[in-house]
Parts: sequence; structure tokens; C-alpha cells
Amino acid sequence: MKKKYIMKKNSRTSNKIINISYLIILIPLILVMSLDLIFTITGQSKDYWKNYSDYNEVNPIGQTFLSANPIYFMISYIFYIILVLFLIIKLPRPINIMLYIGFFLGHVWGSSTWISEILSRYFSIEMNEFYSRIIYFIIIAIISGLCLNKIIKNFKLSYSK
Repeated sequence: MKKKYIMKKNSRTSNKIINISYLIILIPLILVMSLDLIFTITGQSKDYWKNYSDYNEVNPIGQTFLSANPIYFMISYIFYIILVLFLIIKLPRPINIMLYIGFFLGHVWGSSTWISEILSRYFSIEMNEFYSRIIYFIIIAIISGLCLNKIIKNFKLSYSK
């Protein structure tokens, strides 16, 4: 199987080659950020869809966009995801790792606050909020672990030759 590479500028060397398969580590972050977006939109009350000032959101920036129009919120959020990914790819280590962990943990927590509401409203599942969040955290941990395992396997293969 032929490996795909991208070039990355580095201050120590003129070009640094990165195996694209290592970018798989971004999947868990993209997932939790996307779920946070989806849950925020689908978690809004029926009243919100009649009056945008009746939003349910803690983030002041999100409040601003949600109160204007949900389309504005979604578009700004997609740009936000792109900006975060760009910074994580471009910033040097360990700054990019710290940034990744911060955004990952923040969005895992943020998206988890909607779980009970989403389960109740769309799936008629009434579950204790504590347990629904624990199950959600376990699912996110499994997905993250599988992605990390894939990277570790690729790393070992590339250095064992």
C-alpha cells in the first residue's frame, strides 16, 4: 500500500514530511466538535424556532449567532472548526497538543450537556443525566482509542523497517 504524504514547513528544516494517516488523530476532535454543533441545534426548544432570542446556549459567542439566526450559528461554527484544525496542524509541538486537548475536552463536555435532552426528545429514552454522560464519554473514549491505536500501529510500522 502506497502511503500519502503532505509537506509541512518547519523552522528547523525546510520541509517536513507528514504521513497523512497521522491526521487520523483529528477524527475524535472533529467528531466532538461536530456533535456539539448538531446537539446545540437539535437541542433548541420549539419556542426557539418561533423566536430566535429564546435560545439555549451557554457560550456568549454562540448566543450571539443563535439569537440572530441558526444558519449564522452553523456557518460560524463550521469556520470555527476549520480554524481550530488549521491551528492544530500548523502550530509547533507541544502547543498544538495542548490546544487539541483543550478543545477536545471542552467539546466532549459541552456536547455531553445535551445528551439527556437529545435522548429524551428524539428517542423517548429517559436516562439519568450522570449515566447518559458516562456512556457518552465511554463511546468517545473508544473512538479516540481506536484512532490513537491506528496511529501507533502506523508509527511502529514506519520505524520498524
